[in-house]
Amino acid sequence: MSQPRLLDPDLDFIREMKSHGAVDVKKCFQCATCSVVCNVSPDDRPFPRKEMLWSQWGLKERLLADPDVWLCHQCHDCTNYCPRGARPGDVLAALQRMSVMRYATPKVWARMVREPRFLPIVFGIPVVILLVFMAACGTLRIPEGEIVYRKFIPQWPVVDVIFPITAIWAVACSAAGIRKMWLELKAMGPEIRKEYRYSPLEWVTVYVGGTIVDILKHQFFKLCDANRFRFVAHFNILWGFILLAITTACVAAGVYLFGKQTPYPLSNPIKWIGNLGAVILIVGSVLAIKNRLSKGEKAGRATYFEWLFLWVVLATGVTGLLTELLRLANSPTIAYPMYFVHLVCVWFLFAYLPFSKFSHMLYRTTAMVYARWAGRALGKGVEIAPPAMGTWEH
Repeated sequence: MSQPRLLDPDLDFIREMKSHGAVDVKKCFQCATCSVVCNVSPDDRPFPRKEMLWSQWGLKERLLADPDVWLCHQCHDCTNYCPRGARPGDVLAALQRMSVMRYATPKVWARMVREPRFLPIVFGIPVVILLVFMAACGTLRIPEGEIVYRKFIPQWPVVDVIFPITAIWAVACSAAGIRKMWLELKAMGPEIRKEYRYSPLEWVTVYVGGTIVDILKHQFFKLCDANRFRFVAHFNILWGFILLAITTACVAAGVYLFGKQTPYPLSNPIKWIGNLGAVILIVGSVLAIKNRLSKGEKAGRATYFEWLFLWVVLATGVTGLLTELLRLANSPTIAYPMYFVHLVCVWFLFAYLPFSKFSHMLYRTTAMVYARWAGRALGKGVEIAPPAMGTWEH
């Protein structure tokens, strides 16, 4: 006979969930339709039925340390098929927003990104930083002659100091959040693979590498039925960022290793990759915004948290592309300010990565790695493959 367990519901947590968009959670009557129709949910301990129950009970610690909250890919099949209108997809989206706040280090930055009243400060920080550095370099005026953006915002010290420091900040804050999440997952999760001795090589190739392949293929987004169009938008945004990252790495190598300064001619393959990345990013973000607007609540109740990220992604792609077009059109009075706005958007995306909607890249990836390590396979009817390497202790 199972032992009785004392539940201590956190009513404040339930109210906080509702403030994040889970307003219909109490309508759930545990029919399990959500878990049945979800093609991403595994056969073993499927979601989101148990999360709906825990939410109604106010089990804060259990929910915010639950990897399945992040394994949900927000396709909202469950919401569209729910006979009670409990909107399980919105409940899990609310829990994801709360998890970001829980793992954020420092939390004040997450609070600023989450609340609209801080918007002037959130954008004011990169604007002031850039202007101060430009004033120190004496480059606040629009330069004369051929449009060369480093004459307006110097490579050194502006770009070479601000953005590496921003990258270090983002990595440090991201690592702190991922560490918090992983420790909670291990502490609250089931006793799995306790006797298994895994090697660092296995972690890289099987768990991390396999997860990255899944993400690059976006195979779980393809399983959605009611909101299948979301796959196209999300896939474009992902690969837009990847192509732009490749372009940035190539330009940095050209500048610092080979002394090859920008701008590059349009015939340069690096330019092709960058332009393609910008176009794909714009297309993906436009499709994502259009999907949200046209489908309304069928695509999930979007909050300020989601809208801010989508619009900044779109602004990043548009300003980046316009920066090149305006340079080619020889319009310095518009081109230079456009470049300034583009750098503000880029700084925003990466400085606030651990605290914004962008952080789902960190936490969903961590949850997927944990699922592989724990021996769970996403998708209905998918069999769990045995570990490929390592040894079992006897």
